[in-house]
Amino acid sequence: MAKAPKIGKFQLAIMILLFQIGSTPLFELGVDAKQDSWLAMALGAVIGGIFLWMLLRIQTRSPDADMPELYKQLFGKWLGFTLAVPQALIFAYESMRNVRDFGELTVMTILNKTPQWSIMLLIILLSLYAIWKGVEVFFRLVELLFPIVFFSYILLIALLIQTGLPDYHRLLPIMSDGLAPIFKAAVPDIVAFPFAQMLTMLMFWKYVKPIASRLRTTYSAYTIVSLFLVFMNMLIMSVLGPALSGYSMMPFLEAVQLIRIADFLERLDVVVTILLIIGLFVKLSLLFMAAVLALSSLLKIPYRKCAIIVAVLIYSASFAEPNNTVHLWIGLKYTVRYVTPVQIAILFIAFLLGFFRKAKPASRTQ
Repeated sequence: MAKAPKIGKFQLAIMILLFQIGSTPLFELGVDAKQDSWLAMALGAVIGGIFLWMLLRIQTRSPDADMPELYKQLFGKWLGFTLAVPQALIFAYESMRNVRDFGELTVMTILNKTPQWSIMLLIILLSLYAIWKGVEVFFRLVELLFPIVFFSYILLIALLIQTGLPDYHRLLPIMSDGLAPIFKAAVPDIVAFPFAQMLTMLMFWKYVKPIASRLRTTYSAYTIVSLFLVFMNMLIMSVLGPALSGYSMMPFLEAVQLIRIADFLERLDVVVTILLIIGLFVKLSLLFMAAVLALSSLLKIPYRKCAIIVAVLIYSASFAEPNNTVHLWIGLKYTVRYVTPVQIAILFIAFLLGFFRKAKPASRTQ
């Protein structure tokens, strides 16, 4: 028998950090709440933390199972299969959205004369290559990418502060319109993206041993990345203010372009581009791998053959939307407000069913 993949707790933490960060800090989520957007982000993180607790309770019920196996245990063989297949396809769909985002943003920022189809083809081929060897190899790759992301953000944050661009007065007044705009901005948009996407980890938690380490690492990494995202939201808002943040396609890029030090240190767009490439690559690849693992298990297709099939489907589907406006409209109008809430509702039912079904004991190796 092939040796079961294993993921270290540090690798799990790094994956959660980079997966949740993705391209999120490049944008200003919750701008409908204006200067209180950081409070909307914080509220979304808290609600997402409750959802994460629920996910870990479901996972702890059967520590050696992934999402399709958990669905079969909780909903029964046939209903579980019926629910798991669409979930696998949703993973592929969300990966496709990131492929399209990658193509649109790359053409918009640095390669405006390069055909978009070639950029998206390149990223899906790189993603396929990254997941080809399986879970362990991909998680090690992401571990190697982490220092680049970490030091890039540290550099940009330090330079923004050094230039005196942030002004905390742009964050005032706090809650001038009450809690309603904050709640409306957080639910369901910010809860669905990025925090509810932690449900993807149901495909990978079983590879982390022991269980106690899995829980501590997940909660710690989620707390760190939530605080980071709230801080980045505050930083961008304090540089650009509510009006400019609301109209800009990439507020973080706009803020970084304002950096001028000693008339020579400027045009740091390349650093933002690096963060954009790595963030989207990690997110789309993990979603891609989750789809492949789920479909391979459910349909009994060999992993690598399934990876090729899913890669073709993702790339083909990335052309379904005629332009970026429609792409964003579908994402904000339907994916965030309907698809993700349905996923959350199904997992909530699974969580309730867990109280009435006997839990499966953990293996002795854990």
